[in-house]
Amino acid sequence: MKTKVFLSDEGFGHIVRQRAIIAELLKIKSELDITLQTHQHFNFAKENINATQFIKRFNNIVWHKSANNSPDLNKMADYYSDYLKIAATYSEIETNENYDFLISDFVYEAFNIAEVKKIPSFGVAHFTWDWFFSKLYPNPVKSEVYDYFFKAAKSAKVLFFPPFTPKEILNHYKHNAVQVPLIVREDVKHKHWPDTGNKKKILIMDSGAGLMKDSIMKAFMDNAMENSNYFFATSYTFPISNSFTIPASDLLIDYVRDADLVIGRAGFNTISECLAARIPMLLISEAMNPEMEHNIIELMKERLGSFVGMKEFENNLCDFLNRFFDNEYEVLLKTIQQHQMETNGAKVIATKILDYVS
Repeated sequence: MKTKVFLSDEGFGHIVRQRAIIAELLKIKSELDITLQTHQHFNFAKENINATQFIKRFNNIVWHKSANNSPDLNKMADYYSDYLKIAATYSEIETNENYDFLISDFVYEAFNIAEVKKIPSFGVAHFTWDWFFSKLYPNPVKSEVYDYFFKAAKSAKVLFFPPFTPKEILNHYKHNAVQVPLIVREDVKHKHWPDTGNKKKILIMDSGAGLMKDSIMKAFMDNAMENSNYFFATSYTFPISNSFTIPASDLLIDYVRDADLVIGRAGFNTISECLAARIPMLLISEAMNPEMEHNIIELMKERLGSFVGMKEFENNLCDFLNRFFDNEYEVLLKTIQQHQMETNGAKVIATKILDYVS
């Protein structure tokens, strides 16, 4: 039995989630022939996912960003004005390939190709791109493209959504949406930190593309920050004795379980790993990013995470953390340690997919 897994080119969270699902698929059906297709992070995916073969091919979804990391609406509008032509050309190439079923993190063409080939397709995502784009103003996507998105996703056999997926999405795709537990890896290569005495260990998480690098540099260059110890990716260097760098060969996510606090963007992969490891989060949003805003609101509502504004983070992080540890940290720690959310979403998805196609 052969399948293809489509990965969009936005971020590393998709790779981590699909890696977990692929691992569970192979546990159940070791002889499964898996092709993985992606482009921007092709080498990272190839090094971290156990697939039979890999195809380096762009999967069409684009989110252009401006200098302050907010969406570049003009560039996006230009790209999506030709999206239907791009999708048609892409589909012609893809329909010449033969698989028994397809899995996609909302590469919409995967669902259409499956319908043409009369094979089942399955989607996995925390949010859909149609929902994301609809939250931007002015809207960069034309109505005919939304119609294409909706029709494609509704043709999938099952769309799997983890906790905190926006209710609008679940309602819109209610005929084929299935909610599943958090999707995290079981094979975490847990890394231990150096002994830091009684000081808190704080992991600073940027995106894979380094979107927050300038803000992180500003936050730590102007602060003594002596009350805690801070761990960063190897690309960061600071003139403070209590900063440590994580080797480039390691995944930052593998250090979450030994942290006292994670500070970073409110991406769903970071959130999922912190919830699974029961580590408090201090989250930072981005300008005009609907996903980040939604994630922060939902986590704060459940007292599973807290929020620091970008200006506060850049200019006054030391004082903010002192107040945070004095007044809020213990409450968050208690709440996150007591949550009852299951974390076996990858196993649930793999089992349901193979039950369906067997």
